Amino acid sequence: LDAALAEGEVLYFSGITLAILEGEGCHTLLQALAAARAAGRVVAFDPNLRPRLWPDTATMRRAVMDAARISDIVLPSHEDEAVHFGDSDPQATLARYLAAGARTVIVKNGAGAIHYSHDGATGQVQPETVTSVVDTTAAGDSFNAGFFASLGRGGDVEAAIRDAARVAAAVIGGKGALVPVQALGLPVQGA
Repeated sequence: LDAALAEGEVLYFSGITLAILEGEGCHTLLQALAAARAAGRVVAFDPNLRPRLWPDTATMRRAVMDAARISDIVLPSHEDEAVHFGDSDPQATLARYLAAGARTVIVKNGAGAIHYSHDGATGQVQPETVTSVVDTTAAGDSFNAGFFASLGRGGDVEAAIRDAARVAAAVIGGKGALVPVQALGLPVQGA
């Protein structure tokens, strides 16, 4: 595990990852990620709350907050956070993860404004209206991929959020989790 984590600059995991680990697996992973963060790696976490994968909601909430405490970037979805943590609005979700120690929090919010805090700046980005929703499979994962790709190209956080929303919109506009890269409307390396 340590060797695998030493290879990446950004280490990304989700609440699903934590939920499927047996025994001490969750604790072991979080310890390894904390050590990687201390060694200069960026740790990114999407809570991706799926209560059916957990023995109970309290265990899920505890594990998610433990993960947030060792993460630089947290990418929650407000709708899930409202149901399982009781967050009244996206700002409450943002505040909870910042208080846990995350440096960047991007709160996905369906068609609503995406709330963020990044490098001390906070704000909201209203995504473009999505006119066709065919299949929401992988909407959050697509958003995250678009965000990391855009931010990695040196974009500012608001541009990265807009790009991420466009990627998610393209994915939910088609059946399944994969769409042709040209449909994303983003610059493609080498093109």
